[in-house]
Amino acid sequence: MALDLNRKGQVSIEFILIITIALFYIITIVMPIVLDSTTATEDVQGISNTKISAMKIANTLNEAESSSGSMKKTISIALPDKAIISCCTVPDVIDMTAYVDASGGNPDEINCGDGDIAPDGTVLNYKCTSAINLISGAGAQFSYSGPLFKKLEIEKNNLGVTLS
Repeated sequence: MALDLNRKGQVSIEFILIITIALFYIITIVMPIVLDSTTATEDVQGISNTKISAMKIANTLNEAESSSGSMKKTISIALPDKAIISCCTVPDVIDMTAYVDASGGNPDEINCGDGDIAPDGTVLNYKCTSAINLISGAGAQFSYSGPLFKKLEIEKNNLGVTLS
């Protein structure tokens, strides 16, 4: 009988040891990988949301400019934190800027370079930029910065294309 109790105790200790090793592995190996993947996914999502919003505006402005008569269209845009979409410092070009966390590495989605830099010289985030060409005359002056979710009205009438 005493022999059976000792074996039960040994199995319990081995089980606790295996669970402890498994938890240590999860915390030290798996969790950092998951957190890095999450950050990278959020960065790609932020760049994609900014680019999709800029493309929506560009496509609608081009559609308005190429239409033969008057038109009015409402679109929705979503911009992540610190993202900027603006037009038209260069005639008929929409500029977009998105910021991504530097801990995930420099993304190759669009033209990305150093953004904010800490006093010790480390890069805090990357500033990713892109330009979208419009057909001639489609541009309207605007600048939107995130975080933002907004409905825009793009209208073409006798005065030209306006965005509000």
